[in-house]
Amino acid sequence: MLALFLSTITFFIRGKAETIFNLECRLKKKYRIMIKSKGKFIIQKNSDLRVSSYLTKRGSYFNMKSRSKKSEFSINGKRLWDDLMILGEIGRGEDGGVTRISFDQEDVQARKHLLHLLEEADLQPYMDEAGNIFGTIPGKNPDLPEVLIGSHIDTVKSGGRFDGAMGVLMGVEVLRTMKEKGIQPDRTVKVVSLTDEEGARFDYAFVGSTAISGAISPDQLRKDLASAKDKNGISYLEVMKNASIEGGYFTRVNPDSLEKAQFRKDQVKAYIEVHIEQGKVLENKDLGVGVVSGISGGDWADITIIGEAGHAGTIGMAERKDALTAAGECLIAIEKIAAESNGSVATVGKLDVKPGSSNVISGRVDFTLDVRDISDNRRQETVKSIFNSIREVTKNRGLHCEINPMQSVPSVMGSPMVNEAIQESLHELNCPIHHLPSGAAHDAMVMGNLTKIGMIFVRSKNGISHHPDEWSSFEDVELGCEVLFRTTLKLL
Repeated sequence: MLALFLSTITFFIRGKAETIFNLECRLKKKYRIMIKSKGKFIIQKNSDLRVSSYLTKRGSYFNMKSRSKKSEFSINGKRLWDDLMILGEIGRGEDGGVTRISFDQEDVQARKHLLHLLEEADLQPYMDEAGNIFGTIPGKNPDLPEVLIGSHIDTVKSGGRFDGAMGVLMGVEVLRTMKEKGIQPDRTVKVVSLTDEEGARFDYAFVGSTAISGAISPDQLRKDLASAKDKNGISYLEVMKNASIEGGYFTRVNPDSLEKAQFRKDQVKAYIEVHIEQGKVLENKDLGVGVVSGISGGDWADITIIGEAGHAGTIGMAERKDALTAAGECLIAIEKIAAESNGSVATVGKLDVKPGSSNVISGRVDFTLDVRDISDNRRQETVKSIFNSIREVTKNRGLHCEINPMQSVPSVMGSPMVNEAIQESLHELNCPIHHLPSGAAHDAMVMGNLTKIGMIFVRSKNGISHHPDEWSSFEDVELGCEVLFRTTLKLL
């Protein structure tokens, strides 16, 4: 029995009011309804008893000041959009958010789906030792450095369907379009889905791009993967070793052979990534796409404050060694130091209090630290000041602290060569050119250790990301992919 509950949403598309319907489907049998385009529906079996369909939002919610004529486009926007919506169903939860964390069941399913897309497009798919997935169009001259188009398909917990996945699927669409048009490049071009950009499961990010770029040695990466553990105490290294059990393309995944995943510097001409902006700059300027000038570097650390647990009613305030109040003082200091740095931002996103009982003084607190800045020198000074402040707070309170730096990635500027190709493509499409920095970290930042990089941002609705409400319009996604297509051809 299928009951459709209709709610009407009216909005403006290119100055014209149009009405569409948001269809929420509650199915008493194990089916899902998938909205395609132009009102067509596909009903398929699904393991979920209740699935709400999504609003396709084919129309834009913006005045398309940056929009060129669709007749000028080479890529198939509808096919790309459908790919994006279908992939977004893998790992989709009751709240509409998408959860695909490294090598969990949903991540593996998404990987298999992507590999199937690459097979269908005859793009010679393969997976490397770090779990990176590649699709390829070989060049006429295999000795020429390659062009890589990439991003990631893993997500944060209950994230959106656009972050990362959009960039990977755009790369697939670019290569498909090249094959359909019979474009045989001189140099090889590849699309790559990079393993674990988010770090949501193990608090260790950029695994795939680190392996490819050689940002750290394979031995050090293995050590890091061995020490990085999820909430169940399972190490990253163990999970990667077990991935080969999936068979097929997965049999090549092997952290003991990470050296084989690394590219030589003379092997790659450029890396290009398209990503949602995750901010409001383009929205405020009414622009669909922008050119990324540079990406902020980041430092990540795990902090532990060790005090002394005790009875909440029998130990006086002057006698306490409360780890939580010390942590609170540290958090205020972190905020103050970052605010006074004139550029750095600092975040404590996780905090674990032990023993975690309402009537026991906290004996231990573990928390994470995330510091970012486009200026490496300023960021390093901010981190140094924060570490010194934590040591001072704990010393003054008679407590002990442990500071464990996890990762440090320098900022990277967009290559003039790649950015000029992006700008020329925008000019051809009669789109305004706007440069903006990225405060968020991306795989491109790590790939800067290997080659010249460039990034294209696509407008985010209300600047929302890492959230079920994350959204970019069909028109902006289509435009971003066309810019990527033209940029890629200029680099080949």
